[in-house]
Amino acid sequence: MLHIINSLPISPLFIENTHSGDTIIFTDDAIIAVKQSNTLESLTQKAFSHINICVRKTDLLLKNISKNDLLRGVTIIDEMQFQYATTEEFAVKSYN
Repeated sequence: MLHIINSLPISPLFIENTHSGDTIIFTDDAIIAVKQSNTLESLTQKAFSHINICVRKTDLLLKNISKNDLLRGVTIIDEMQFQYATTEEFAVKSYN
């Protein structure tokens, strides 16, 4: 299942309701959730270890965040990949 998150905070229930293999695309202000941080990095990686995490390249550029600032394993997608994901996925859930 594809989940799109565009704002924070993210509810702990959201993580509990994801399944192995799900994909989350963080957009807009929510991309802050996948930035590296000394205190929360390992907790965040453990929480999201069973799912695919993506961010849009456009959002990184707008927020002036480099790929080196992201957690390990985050995939950067372009607009074409984003559009494909939102039209081709079987089920899409958005959380705002």
